[in-house]
Amino acid sequence: MKRILIFCLFALPLALHAATFYVATTGNDNNPGTLAAPFRTLSKAIAAASPGSTIELRGGKYTSNEIRINKNNLTIRSYANEWAIITAVTNVEDISSCLWYNDPETDGGILERLEIIGGYYYGLKFESNWDWDNSVPFAKRRGTSNITVRNCIIHDTGRDAIKLTPACRGIKILNCEIYNTGKGPGAVIDLNAEGIDNVNAPDMLVKGCNIHDVATTGIYAKGGARNCRIEGNTIKNCGEGGIYLGFYTDAEWFDTQFNPEYYENIDGVVINNLIMNTKQAGLGLWGAKNAQIYHNTVVNGAQNEMASLFFNVGDVWLSNTRSAHPGNINAKIQNNIFVQASTQNQPMCRIREGAGSKTNVIDNNVYFRSGGKLVFINDAITWEDLSLAQWKTQNGTDQKSLETDPKLDARAHLIVGSPCIGKAIPIAMITHDVDAGLRDNSPDIGADEFGVASSLKPSPGKSGLQLQIKQNPLQGDLLYFVVNAEQKLNATLSILSLNGQLLKSNTASLQTGEQPQQWSVADLPAGAYFLNVSGQTARFVKL
Repeated sequence: MKRILIFCLFALPLALHAATFYVATTGNDNNPGTLAAPFRTLSKAIAAASPGSTIELRGGKYTSNEIRINKNNLTIRSYANEWAIITAVTNVEDISSCLWYNDPETDGGILERLEIIGGYYYGLKFESNWDWDNSVPFAKRRGTSNITVRNCIIHDTGRDAIKLTPACRGIKILNCEIYNTGKGPGAVIDLNAEGIDNVNAPDMLVKGCNIHDVATTGIYAKGGARNCRIEGNTIKNCGEGGIYLGFYTDAEWFDTQFNPEYYENIDGVVINNLIMNTKQAGLGLWGAKNAQIYHNTVVNGAQNEMASLFFNVGDVWLSNTRSAHPGNINAKIQNNIFVQASTQNQPMCRIREGAGSKTNVIDNNVYFRSGGKLVFINDAITWEDLSLAQWKTQNGTDQKSLETDPKLDARAHLIVGSPCIGKAIPIAMITHDVDAGLRDNSPDIGADEFGVASSLKPSPGKSGLQLQIKQNPLQGDLLYFVVNAEQKLNATLSILSLNGQLLKSNTASLQTGEQPQQWSVADLPAGAYFLNVSGQTARFVKL
């Protein structure tokens, strides 16, 4: 009993100090930071907050001169029914980030429903002490960890939208929209402007994000990054690649105690992603160990160079006489779709010399080039173009893979009659598709599962709303769906045809939290439709 009492006495002051502070464009930093008398700046609220506190920003635009976040378990979000925009210039190097977790010891926190714009280098950076003192053992080096970034919009940044540095563990980036990277002079000097740039930051999760129109690569995890999971994202219009496990990293950023071979990526998982229109590889592996790449759909990858699926060695300079060149081992690449336009002339898959291994499993994929022949190359075997049949014989992979039109719609989702339906090898770890729809016992190849319960990824919209359809395809005349609202709102409901024609509309008063809904569709003929609830859209099928 005494132990319990002592614990409570120590815990009570911490609980009392955790509070909610408010910031408004009409506030004053001399105020107490209450709802009635808010602060003017986010920096003031962070300084006033204790670990575990919440900061809510009223709607409007706030200027960042590099806002620094250095408190544990701090939640920063827009006020209910409002939308806060935090903006920094991209032409002042001292304003290197719009938001900066600058203390490597910071642990825990949430950024939610914020719009983050600018920063000379980064929109959002997580800091590390990795290179502060090289005498410190790798295991004792620290980085900002266990931060969740949820339902945010990050765009028009000087270089990368989000930067993770070594030892920043457990960063989660969920349902965010990221676009227009590389918009500052820093990108002119060095065009390195990813959507998400992870250098040796373990246990990262990127899920349900919409990443588009980035200057270089949508997402990469390199420098020995391990246990990173990239799932259910849509990545479009990249100046370089879509998703890379590994790339090129300087030796100083590796943990050579854990990773003496300098693998660029270890135990990376890439599943259920839609990747469209990349100038370089749609999916790339550089010195990756134990990669798992399942159920992705890549459309028009490698428009200019590399291949839609590309393997390369790592290349880490160690001295004037020695470099590390790890290949890719134990990779499993199955149930993916790769589509190229007839005008493309890069290979569908290329394995550079030294980049492959007999331990890799590549199989049960669908490859298709509209109006043209497929090309595969393994530099270790021959530099000549191989057909899929030759590839199977000479490379020993893709024995169950097909060369056929997967039949995709404009959103890279399967349509009726697709040869991918029901043809995937079941993977125990994968239960849902790119739209969070439940896969059935005979899953489909690619990111999309046709004709089952599905909901499109929620946009990080200002309504704070998520939508999921149940019992899809529906049987009968009632459409069942669930709406999860972050705050009360009056929602507009509509049903549209696949070409966007409005067929039905209604309104609903939504409360906070998850709420089941139903709507009669007796007047609709059998077919496929879109349900839209205040900007959130999901496809359903009526039988």
